[in-house]
Amino acid sequence: MPLGDTPYVHLGGQNDLKRLFYSDPDKALAKSITIPGGYGKIKAGTLMGIISESTSRVNYYVPYVFADTTGLIAALAEDNARGLAYLVQDEAGASKDAYITMEDSYKFAVNDHVQAQDSDYATQTDCGAITAIDRTTYLHMAKITVTNTIGVLETSKGASISIQTATASPYVKATGILKGTVDTGVGENAKGGQGVLILKNAMLYKNNLYCYNADGLADISGAAEDGKYLII
Repeated sequence: MPLGDTPYVHLGGQNDLKRLFYSDPDKALAKSITIPGGYGKIKAGTLMGIISESTSRVNYYVPYVFADTTGLIAALAEDNARGLAYLVQDEAGASKDAYITMEDSYKFAVNDHVQAQDSDYATQTDCGAITAIDRTTYLHMAKITVTNTIGVLETSKGASISIQTATASPYVKATGILKGTVDTGVGENAKGGQGVLILKNAMLYKNNLYCYNADGLADISGAAEDGKYLII
């Protein structure tokens, strides 16, 4: 076998091009936002929520979570689950500790307020503020310790935690739609990024949105569906 460089083509995963705007993108009312690190590549058209309670990250934006009145947390496609950190073990009900992957732990910071859920919404919980993040005890997972008891959650039902984007139940709320894809990075070297949030005056292709459901639609002021379009 010859030594030296070996040419190759790295195809990666398939990423279909999707058109977000039916209307003129330049006429949409939008604003610049800051997104914390750890969420990977957040695609254009993702519904976003604003961090509601944290000592250092209030007014940052994170992907909206489906933890409203409709379920299927366990069956979400990856791009619809950017805001979630799935648990790696069940919660028995008396613990204040949630175990998640090491990579997902970098979505969170101490004093972020989080909520927990699985596909059974009777168990949806306000966990309060994160008091500690342990990334040293284990190599394969991190321990997130919160203020309040987490409750009974099952990994088979998509048990997960996410940052609160509302101060009252269901603790999540969508406030706008990401205009362009932002790569926030993953793991300990994630840097976060700047994005643009669509607020009003836009007509979008509904089927090309991410983290979108009826609850997210209701959250966005003035939003309405018209066939295959979302009008805001």
